[in-house]
Amino acid sequence: MHEYTTMRGNDLPLYFVVSLEVEDLKVICGLILTISFSRQLLLLIWPEFLESSEAANKEVLKPLKPIDYAVVAILPAISEELLFRGALLPLCGLDWKGITVTGLFFGVLHLTGGRKNAFAIWASIVGMLYGLAYVRTGSVLVPMVAHGANNLIGATIWKLKQEGSQPGQ
Repeated sequence: MHEYTTMRGNDLPLYFVVSLEVEDLKVICGLILTISFSRQLLLLIWPEFLESSEAANKEVLKPLKPIDYAVVAILPAISEELLFRGALLPLCGLDWKGITVTGLFFGVLHLTGGRKNAFAIWASIVGMLYGLAYVRTGSVLVPMVAHGANNLIGATIWKLKQEGSQPGQ
């Protein structure tokens, strides 16, 4: 059994801290900017990553209306962050080893829906960033909000590109 420490001076275990402070908002913004920008850059320079992303987006996003994107972006963020950062990371250890193990497992989980190794590598790195943010802030809400925002940004950019590439646009 792990002994949990709190970073905010309350009696709740680390993974139950759900309030956001100004520092948390800075971390969330940093994650959103870093991950969203990096993803767009990788789509331009890494063909296998582009192919994997396109396959998954076509499968998941193409049949949806834009309003549905919010649900598709937020629900996985909640469930994945509760599982990986809220449950598995404390079990694996709130250190670089735990962050690495859960990040790699997060990446392997993303080898579905036509995604290839390139996407799993990307998701592993992103999972490690979310894990680092969780350990640094003590709040699962931080990676959860960043994850949902990054999903929504990626889906919206993909949809706008699809609409822009249609004839007559």
